[in-house]
Amino acid sequence: MSVTTGPLASLATSLEEALRRMFSDWQELGRPELVERASNHAKAVFQAYASARPSGKDAYAAALAFVRGKELDEVQYDALAGALNTKIEERRGESPIASRKLQEALHWYEEEATAGRLWRLTWFGLLTSYFSHDPRAVSPAAEQGWAALRGLLQKTWPLIDRANQNVAVPEWLRTLREYPALITEGATDEFARDFLDGNEAALDALAQCVGIPEGSWFWQALVLSAVRACTEDTDSAFHACIPRLLELIRSRPVYRDQALELILARYYRLAERSVHEALRDFVVDKNVWRNPKLKAAGIATAWNRVPEEIWRMVLQWVNEGNLRDFFDVLAARNSADEGRLAFWSGYMSQITWTRLIFSSDTLMLARTNKDIRALIARESDSYASLTGNRNLDAFIMQIGEYIIVEFSTVGNAAYVYDAATLKFNRYSTSYHGGTVDLRYGFKSGARCRIVHKHGWEWQAKADLSRLGILPDNAVSRAKSQPVAPKSVLTPNETRRADPPVYSQIETRRTEPPAQPKPDPVRSRNDCVTVGPLTFAELQREVACFSGAYVIDKRAADGGRLWVEDPNQNMQLGLLLKSWGFRWANSRSAWYYGE
Repeated sequence: MSVTTGPLASLATSLEEALRRMFSDWQELGRPELVERASNHAKAVFQAYASARPSGKDAYAAALAFVRGKELDEVQYDALAGALNTKIEERRGESPIASRKLQEALHWYEEEATAGRLWRLTWFGLLTSYFSHDPRAVSPAAEQGWAALRGLLQKTWPLIDRANQNVAVPEWLRTLREYPALITEGATDEFARDFLDGNEAALDALAQCVGIPEGSWFWQALVLSAVRACTEDTDSAFHACIPRLLELIRSRPVYRDQALELILARYYRLAERSVHEALRDFVVDKNVWRNPKLKAAGIATAWNRVPEEIWRMVLQWVNEGNLRDFFDVLAARNSADEGRLAFWSGYMSQITWTRLIFSSDTLMLARTNKDIRALIARESDSYASLTGNRNLDAFIMQIGEYIIVEFSTVGNAAYVYDAATLKFNRYSTSYHGGTVDLRYGFKSGARCRIVHKHGWEWQAKADLSRLGILPDNAVSRAKSQPVAPKSVLTPNETRRADPPVYSQIETRRTEPPAQPKPDPVRSRNDCVTVGPLTFAELQREVACFSGAYVIDKRAADGGRLWVEDPNQNMQLGLLLKSWGFRWANSRSAWYYGE
């Protein structure tokens, strides 16, 4: 019987079609790319589900109810977990993480986790709240709440990890298993090197896995970890890292002050501590720590974060920078260096204080000259202006007990004055620049006048030596020699070892002031009312601090008793405050508060 017709033919055709379809499906299933595509799709769906968050509306409603003090149910607690940093408009920006009820919520989450009832997605919500904390604009209460949240994550993480041992887990959980330090205080330490090396891909992948947003504390703390990592390197490696560290601090400045403390302390430990211009310019910027000369005035208080020896290191950088910039930038503009930079560089380590005085031309030139603009920016809080000559700048420095004034143009001598009897206010905001103030020594009153003629350096060195001012190399050699007995010190050495106190009361004994006022410090025999100090004892106490001295300008015209301290020693400042002295910003000196 033929099968070409009839029912059997129809059955054969159907069977052949079914076989053809079956073989076709087998060929499709055997293609790896299709299997991989299906697998990836399944993984993506799983990861999306495993990292799902409640709707923004539900999370906000739960956060609002929480800060209003309402009792939450289980569903609301699940929604609240990822919204702890949400700012509630109805409560003036208050967030749940800063709420006094936060501990109550954290206790609920801990109990649920301990009992094995805490949903994995709820714990992930807490993790996202932990990473979304932004330290740039939060209250102390929010900082405390964030630390408490970290403590909860540390306690409950082993429970969550153990509950997911034999099941497929999301990427965030797998990443946390690999980097458990992410929920500790040292969360960023192991990523510091990648950050320094600019390995953004690895960090971006990490951030995506565990949900770290751009504004997270994580990126700010990463800068501090990078700084710590560099401070543990060798001297040369650390020195090479500084530009990169400053770049990172500029971009993420939340922990800037802590980072600068670490950098400056490490720099101080270098075998070679020469000026680092980039570090100096960054730290003395008016928007960072400001000029170290302003510390004692209470203007640049950030310098109190570091020990005095580190402050002095940067202060010397500033002084040296001022000296070099004055002659390299200002005097060089008029071809007026005359070898002065090289000469005064020989006394660099003894310069304890500097001040720049700019002419109107220089201030105008700053608009187009970047070097002058940078110089003025560094001295923005302490420079003065000169009105007597549009093209004349001046530079004041202190070495020991002497104030030295240099000028920027040819034909101007330098003047050396006694700091204790200076006839102009060295802290004035403006000067004429002539014999009425900076050059009064042209007539009389200067201890030394340096004229910059050919070969002037030899005469200047001799004149300064007679005042006890020796070049740095000579001072270093003297310090290495045994100290002579006090009985054989020269008169000059005796004066420098025990600075004199200049008192108008002593110099005007033949002209006693009319109707003298009782003064607890005026007489050497009277006691200071704020402590058991006579005037002589005050002299001795102040003289213990290098460069500090007393000036008694009290008389019938109402002058004051001053203590000048060019080095701005913190310990002396505290003592003077305890004795009733006050700080005068106008002249950066201490006066007795009568």
